[in-house]
Amino acid sequence: MIKAVFKVRLAQFIRILNELGLFRVIILTVMLWLVSFFMYHFTTSAENTIASLIIIAILLLSVHTSRKDKPFLKAIIKHPYPIYLSEYLVLMLPIFLIWVFYSNWMGAGILIVVVLMVPFINGNVQSQYLGSIIKILINPFNLNLNSKFRIRLPFIPTSSFEWISGIRKNILILLPAYLILLTFSFKPYVAVVGLILLSLLISGFYFHGESREFVAFYAKSPGKFILKKIYTNVGQLFVVSAPILIIGLIFQISTWRFLLGALVVSVLIQVITIIFKYGLFEENANLNRNSIIVSTNILFVILPAFWPVPIIMGIIYYKKALKNLKPYFDD
Repeated sequence: MIKAVFKVRLAQFIRILNELGLFRVIILTVMLWLVSFFMYHFTTSAENTIASLIIIAILLLSVHTSRKDKPFLKAIIKHPYPIYLSEYLVLMLPIFLIWVFYSNWMGAGILIVVVLMVPFINGNVQSQYLGSIIKILINPFNLNLNSKFRIRLPFIPTSSFEWISGIRKNILILLPAYLILLTFSFKPYVAVVGLILLSLLISGFYFHGESREFVAFYAKSPGKFILKKIYTNVGQLFVVSAPILIIGLIFQISTWRFLLGALVVSVLIQVITIIFKYGLFEENANLNRNSIIVSTNILFVILPAFWPVPIIMGIIYYKKALKNLKPYFDD
């Protein structure tokens, strides 16, 4: 069965390459090489082991909890744990080999534990169950503190439906990721990586096109609409990121330049995500097909040598966004 699953994955990979075309494959290969080069130098440094493990754990959790093939796998095999485990072992093999080669036994050992534990997580658990768990933790003796208990985030206005929906759907990955980053923010460069990683997770909220009513009543013109979206989103990002940033500054003040740079990059990620959403906007539509072009430009933001690319693309798609939104504001 495991062999058959890997054959399916290979066929899917080949199909994606055919759909992308030669030019995009070349560009993505270059970017993959750059990312791999950065990852190699980052992971080979022993002081980055904790930060690397946090990133790996969050990414692996994100992949596992967002899998769409779980019902299918459970239908054809009663216990799909070996399939999950084999796939994640293949994904993590390069990092594991790097740490073994450099005798980083702590990193390699914890990595194996993470890979072994993640497949046990049932990603189909609904967010309301997590709300019940939090309620029990807050009020273990079931005191009548509030019969209409709700988990609310007061800094998120009702108009920010992306955040409300995104948090509700992804709470199982967002809450553990945030708590892990917050807990280890006193470590060198964890806050730096955490700010960018948190922004990347939040950028996933913006892959669904809202209805005409949400657009028309949000602002009075396309330009004001986009600016208000960016302003509101960045403000909420600052509130969420503030605890991680403050802890990083208190315990690692010498890295303030990196923290400032990470904050700037995290803001740019949000700006690019919003501009591209409305540059490729469709009403009430799933915009996941836009993830490749958005991810590519986000990657160019993280790699400063390529900053001209997202700037140029951002200007082009900002004009497209204004054009796409104009019909919603015509009298």
